[in-house]
Amino acid sequence: MTHRFTSTSFTFLGIALFLFACGSSRQATNRIPVTSRDAVWSAERIDQFEKKLEHLREKYHIPGISAGVVNEKQLAWKKGFGYADLENRTIPDENTVYQVASVTKTFGSIILMQQVQAGKVSLDDPIGKYGINLGARWGSDPRIKVKHLFTHTAMGNMFNSYKPGYVFRYNGGWYNELGKVIEKSSGQTFGELLMEQIIRPLSLKNTAPSTDDSLNFALTGYNKDAFMRRVAKPYDWKSKQLQPVTFKYGFGPAAGIMSSVADLVLYSNAIDDRKFLADSTWEKVFTPYVTPKGKTIQYGLGWFVTYYKGIKVMWHTGWWTGYSALFVKIPQRDLTFIILANSQDLSRPFYHIVQPLPGIGMSNPFRRNLKKKLAASAFGAAFLDHFLE
Repeated sequence: MTHRFTSTSFTFLGIALFLFACGSSRQATNRIPVTSRDAVWSAERIDQFEKKLEHLREKYHIPGISAGVVNEKQLAWKKGFGYADLENRTIPDENTVYQVASVTKTFGSIILMQQVQAGKVSLDDPIGKYGINLGARWGSDPRIKVKHLFTHTAMGNMFNSYKPGYVFRYNGGWYNELGKVIEKSSGQTFGELLMEQIIRPLSLKNTAPSTDDSLNFALTGYNKDAFMRRVAKPYDWKSKQLQPVTFKYGFGPAAGIMSSVADLVLYSNAIDDRKFLADSTWEKVFTPYVTPKGKTIQYGLGWFVTYYKGIKVMWHTGWWTGYSALFVKIPQRDLTFIILANSQDLSRPFYHIVQPLPGIGMSNPFRRNLKKKLAASAFGAAFLDHFLE
């Protein structure tokens, strides 16, 4: 069969090639690191970004937010929205302290992987070796390894007879059990190693174990009253109004670190500089876990790891009574987004968890979930739309 190419055909072919070239060019551009000269930093664009974040803050009834974007090792943009203390009308800034909740897991990952790197722990060690008992049907099942707690794949479900390693089911309480692995392998507590390996070397002045954990907070040597004056007051949206929260915040590898945007900038830069761990170990941390059946899940070792328009994105959320957080890294674009809030609702509206059926623990399959996609968060989407489009 012969093919005839008319002038119209060539026109369509030209258009197709042009669109392909444009798409390829845009994709290539998205992989080039952002610099201070790029249009995303124009006053007009930044004003639009700030207005979007303020709109979202008001929409989700968040009293106060501290936010920043790291680029070229600098806090290239920063802003406080709303109030860190509603009663005293205190405006938050990059040094305002918040509970970062599960962003703590990224710190826990470093400390545990230091033990792995030193040969003191194997990710394939059974949890029973460290005295971990998960209770109920799981107990100290020898099939459950350290890597399963680390990647939230320990639980399984009724459909696979609760075999570990096959199904992602986020479980902060079980992740916190990794503290026993850290302590038994190192002879030191997570709090001690956190201070020695991360907080003191980076001079993180606004970062500490929860003030409610008096033993671990004392490791900082800080005066508690003076430190608390920098802490945003926690609130919750209840009965159509913001109400102060009274809550005791624990501390461990899964949650309980208090920090600020300014300190998390230093922490982010240290990660970019490949401090704390060898390059090969960092690669393992930021590689999504693959199940025995070859399915790649959305979690590595202490980080969510997925792709957005072909670009690797690593992030962690935080959600605790009175506080929430989002910490996002996009190395290909040399960007880190840090946003902290003094209510749950920076994160809570975007999880869409429904009441689980007994033994299944499913999330709503018809709604997007922040534990699957960063863009499920309106705040995460605002960042992606501004800097990656």
